[in-house]
Order: sequence, then structure tokens, then C-alpha cells
Amino acid sequence: MIKTRVIFISILFLILAQNKLLAQNNSEKKLIEFGWDYPNISFLKANITNMEKTPFDGVVFSFDFDIYNAFDTTQYDEFKFQYNDLSKIQWKKFTDNFLFVRGASLSGAHWLDDESWIKIVNNIKKVSKALAISKAKGIGFDPEYYYKDSTLNPWVYRASWYNNLSYQEVGNYVRKRGKQFIQALQTNKPDVKILCFWLLGLIEMQSQSQPVSETGMALYPFFIEGMLEGKNNESEIIDGNEFSYGYQNPGSFLEAGEYRRQNGSKFIMDSLKSKFQNVSLAQAIFYDLIYAKSSEYEKGFDKQTKERWLRDNLLSAFKTTDKYVWFYNERINWWKGAGDSAVANIINDVKNTINAQQNNKSNQINGNSLLLNFKENKPDNYQGFYYSYTKNTNDLQVKLLDLNISSLKIYNNSRLIYDYGKVVLNSTINLNRIYNKNGNLIIMSKDSKEIVSVAYVN
Repeated sequence: MIKTRVIFISILFLILAQNKLLAQNNSEKKLIEFGWDYPNISFLKANITNMEKTPFDGVVFSFDFDIYNAFDTTQYDEFKFQYNDLSKIQWKKFTDNFLFVRGASLSGAHWLDDESWIKIVNNIKKVSKALAISKAKGIGFDPEYYYKDSTLNPWVYRASWYNNLSYQEVGNYVRKRGKQFIQALQTNKPDVKILCFWLLGLIEMQSQSQPVSETGMALYPFFIEGMLEGKNNESEIIDGNEFSYGYQNPGSFLEAGEYRRQNGSKFIMDSLKSKFQNVSLAQAIFYDLIYAKSSEYEKGFDKQTKERWLRDNLLSAFKTTDKYVWFYNERINWWKGAGDSAVANIINDVKNTINAQQNNKSNQINGNSLLLNFKENKPDNYQGFYYSYTKNTNDLQVKLLDLNISSLKIYNNSRLIYDYGKVVLNSTINLNRIYNKNGNLIIMSKDSKEIVSVAYVN
């Protein structure tokens, strides 16, 4: 009896240890490649070993026949979804992969047509099965409209297109479809992740110059509401924050979370605002913009400055994302031997730095804040504030070194967890109620001239 109990306890400890390790692996942040070089399934199956030699942790891919249009009413046979091919992809290093899906259709979104949506839902259930078979995390959802016929843009509202129904009346249909969409995706993949390259940032920008109902994304908030209504406890909606393409300082990455959640909430009904506030935030890196691969992106930076910009943005993106950084490119092909080795080295260096910090077993972490300015080719000697963080007690001490600092805030990734309000010279805060030690602990200060200094505590 005693021996049996010992064996049981040993097995229990082993299970707990495995679960703890799994939780740690699941919390690791990932870099996802996405661009004009997106591979299709056949290419993946034939080339995955070489693809995984790149510094990425996953990829956005497509079916062989095309990028999938979410609102396509064509009734596809199951062979189109390549279940057999997907089952044969030997994923190893690429642990987090997404199927590319556009929020569009060549024949419109059919918001008012129940018969069309029966067909759409049947197809999306097959997409869900493909995700489950491939062990992909979910879909990379691109809601921007790229086709020539603007009358087929699913997000545009014109009363004449919808039997003279009001904006709100059409929106009620769209909300219903968003719910159907996510529930269909959850059919075979209950823990599906929907990485929206744009969530509500694009409509928020457009609505600054015109009424929401007249923007190019007018109906999109209703679709998001429907997904929020239909999501289960396992699935996840992720704001890809495409705005982060052009960020030039860590403060922009940090403040993006609160800004996106607060401003996005304006477009969401009151009963769903709390769900929207829980949406995850991802960050993006745009290779072509940083390296000025098109004249429209040229800022006169030399090669070394561009490399510092990439390095700083990668570090800030990793620290502030909840899970994913997506690396977007148009004029580089990582999969056909045209990847940039210098960029790969920078990515690996940043990831090694982050891994070393994550594996720091010291109970006490301390240092000074930094001004991260990639435009300056010199060491940063600025000292804004001193910090000391004690892991076992979850206590954070902050001491101002620059008396011009007027704002001091603490973040968990990009989620604001503490605002000092009135800045004090020296303070110690116990974080037990606001920081559970998951995600990165970050302190940001601003001085009277809005100059930002940052300390990535862990």
C-alpha cells in the first residue's frame, strides 16, 4: 500500500512538472513570418526542413488553390482543403502557424442572405478541420479589401445595396455572421486563434475624418462584436496592431495596448466592451519600411541606423506583445534562398538576449532606465530612474534620477497596471494584486518634453 502511494505521488509530481513546463512553453513569445512570400501547403510539405532554418517560430501559409476568402459561397469538395497534405507536414521548430484568410469574397459578403451563409459556414467548418489536422494555431485574418470592384467590399455600407435598411439594421446581420464565423472555426479547433492584422485600428483612423457609417470599414465593428459574442473560453481574438509597422520608440509599443483597447471600445456595444478589453495584442515588424525597400519609405537612414531601428523595434515588440510578433515583408523571399542573413543575425541576437533575461534565476533584478534612440550612434548614458525588483516578494522599488520626469507608469506587456499619477522621488510597490509574474514587467517614464525612457525589468 505504501509503495503504491509513493508511485502515485511520484506520478503526480511528474504530471505537475510536465504541466508547469507546458505552461512555460506556452507563455514563450513567438516570431511569425508573413509576407508576399507566403508558402502554400505543397511548398510547406516539400520544404519545411529548410524553412525551419530561418529565425522564425512559425509562418502564415495558404491552401494551394489560393488565399482563402472567408465569405466564399463556392461549395468546395473536401480534397480542396488538402487534409492529407496537411497531415504530412513535419513541423518541428515552427510551432505556431496560421492559415491565411481574407475577410472578403469575389461575390460580396451576402450579409442578408441566410442561404449563402449556410454555404459559407459549411466551408469554414472545413477550414476548421484543416486547422486541426495541420495543428495550426488558427488563421491570419486580413480584413482589408484589395479587389477592383468596390461594390463587393463587405465592410462598406450603402443603404441602396441593402434594400434601404439602416446602418444599424445591416449591422445586426453582420454581427450575426461574425458569431457564425467564429463558431464555425471553433467546430474542429475549439482553441482557434484569430490573428487580425487589423482589428479596429483602421476604422478608428478612418473615422477621424468622416462618420463611421461612411468609412471603408463601416460594418467591420459589427463583425468583431459577433466574434466576441460567439467565442468560447478557449478561442482567442488577437489585435495584430498593424500600426506598429512604423513605430520609432518603445513608448509607442507600450502605449499601443491601452490606446487600441480604449479607442476600439468606442465602436463596441456596452455589453461587449469588457470582452473587447481582454483581446490580446500582437506587434508587427515591417521589413520593407525599416529598410526602405520602396522609395515611399525612404527616410535617409544609413545601413547601420536601419539595423539599429530593426533591433530596437524587435526588442520592444517582443517585450510588449502578449504572444506574437509578426514579421511582414514584401520584397524579400525567405523561402527561396533570398533571405537577408544580416537581418536573421539581428533577429537571433534579440531572441538570445530575451532568452537570457527570461532564464535569469536571480531573485533581485535592478538597473537604470534607458533612452532607446536608434538614430543616435552612441551609447546611452541617460539615467532616468533606478529600479529594483524582488521576485519572491513581487516588490518593485523605483527611485527618480531625473527630476524632470513628470509621468511614471508600470506595464505588463502593453497592459497598463499602475499609474503613479503624482510622481514621487522614491517608492516601493507590492505588485501582488496587479502582476502575476506572467508576461514582461516594464516601467516607462516621460519628462516635461515627452521624452520617454524605459526599463524592461524582465
